[in-house]
Amino acid sequence: MASGSRALGLVVAFALGLVGSAQATTLADLNGGQSLTVGSLTFSDFTVTVTGSLDKNLADYQVVPLSDGFRIAGNISAFNGQQGDMLVSYDVSAAPGFAVDDLTLKFNGAAVGAHSGATVSEDLFGSGPTVNPLDTSNSDLIASALVFKTGSGLSQKVDHVTFAPQTSFEVEKDILVTAGPGKTSGGGGDNDQGNDNDQGKGKGKDKDDKDRDWDHHGKDLDLCDRDHGKGGFATISFVDQRFSVVPEPGSLALLGSGLLGLVAFRRRRES
Repeated sequence: MASGSRALGLVVAFALGLVGSAQATTLADLNGGQSLTVGSLTFSDFTVTVTGSLDKNLADYQVVPLSDGFRIAGNISAFNGQQGDMLVSYDVSAAPGFAVDDLTLKFNGAAVGAHSGATVSEDLFGSGPTVNPLDTSNSDLIASALVFKTGSGLSQKVDHVTFAPQTSFEVEKDILVTAGPGKTSGGGGDNDQGNDNDQGKGKGKDKDDKDRDWDHHGKDLDLCDRDHGKGGFATISFVDQRFSVVPEPGSLALLGSGLLGLVAFRRRRES
């Protein structure tokens, strides 16, 4: 009988997993007013703005719940002198009796070429009372985090920050990709010189021979640029947002008092 119950439980869990995977959340859903609840945390009031080279269709960016936060996944890329920026803001609130006291920001970013970079930065601002109301230092800005990868090889893909426990706050996140420019093609400039040469030399066989020489030289430079001057690129495939949730000090005190009361009651009964 017990084995049958376990088997039924596995079937139900599998079915619920299928339902959850079929109802994937996107940035379009969250920007449209949908909230996301993970454990004792609720993420709500999303505002998403996309500019530059990034895909403007928010439905193309998946939002995957994690055990203690969520992941934004999608094609966030810039190539050959492009720049793309995504601004994401949202509110975080903990369930009654709980608070948040740290964050972990992580991303999978890559950048190639001079002046190329992939960066995710975020600031946390207070939107409700802290657990310790006497702590008034830096009352608006709670914490900041930064992860990045540059074309010069500098990299920090995980940032972990602790702060005073908070029951609610606002997150303002900036996801930025910048691609360095490629070399300027030599073909156009050389061909222009060839045109100037046409005007100075007049008509005839010498002029035709020089035209062919300039054209051939320009094509050689174009091939060189295609081989060595493709420009930079920067890309981010996912951004993870995680928080640590702890019981509020008041809740811990209440729980401790309750446990002591139970112990005292049990001792009285035994005596």
